[in-house]
Amino acid sequence: MLICHLSGCPAEETAQQERDLKREALKLEMGQELNPIDPEGHIELGKVYHQLGKHEKAIESFQTAISLDDTHQHAYNNLGLVYIDQRMFLLAIEMFRTALEMDPDNPAFYNNLGYAFTLSDRFEEALETYLKAIESDATFVDTYYNLADAFLFRESYPEAIKYYKAGIELDGGDATAYFNLGLAYEKTDELLPAIQSYEKGLSLDSTEVEAYYRLAFVYQKKGDHLMMNRYLDDFINRAEGIPSFQQQLLKAQQMRRTSGDR
Repeated sequence: MLICHLSGCPAEETAQQERDLKREALKLEMGQELNPIDPEGHIELGKVYHQLGKHEKAIESFQTAISLDDTHQHAYNNLGLVYIDQRMFLLAIEMFRTALEMDPDNPAFYNNLGYAFTLSDRFEEALETYLKAIESDATFVDTYYNLADAFLFRESYPEAIKYYKAGIELDGGDATAYFNLGLAYEKTDELLPAIQSYEKGLSLDSTEVEAYYRLAFVYQKKGDHLMMNRYLDDFINRAEGIPSFQQQLLKAQQMRRTSGDR
């Protein structure tokens, strides 16, 4: 599935972002030394540590903020996000619940709690929590996509389509939303919407290698071998040398040989 797609950044762009974050961390560390009892400073520093992947330092910063102000809901929420990255889902759930006790109408907190339930294979609790997020703020788009992802993972494709379309209606959609919507349509044999969704996704991000593979299969189902071959060629050219695509690459090469130039 395409659910976990992450757009790749050029190496130089990623390196620049890391340098910027390190400079920001240094500035915040200096501020922390000048005012060590400011919980906001510790929270901001924890966020930067989190972005840098320094999870232990991030946890320490958020816990320090809580020790200075144990009613600061954003410290608990951000600590929960780090615990998710550490796959400490029970601790994450506890942090998000604590944040919600302090701010029971915050859709982001409900969304994060729902995500933690999803990662813990507690789908019914996740569904209930996501719906509370939408009830709290019907325009909070992340919840629609998380709900759609959860339904897609469970192979509940009509529900996945419903929530991807709702999210896209709110924010226009990004490449990943369209790729996953295409997959849901493909699984329900709605071929034209699948093609439209995949191709829209590729117009937003042409680097998603698997989308070319999926488009080739959809066009094969549709009986359009010209377009199938076009996307097979695109996939084969892009998948060469990528270990995770070797099995699909062999299948694509076999399809291309079998189809010839029909």
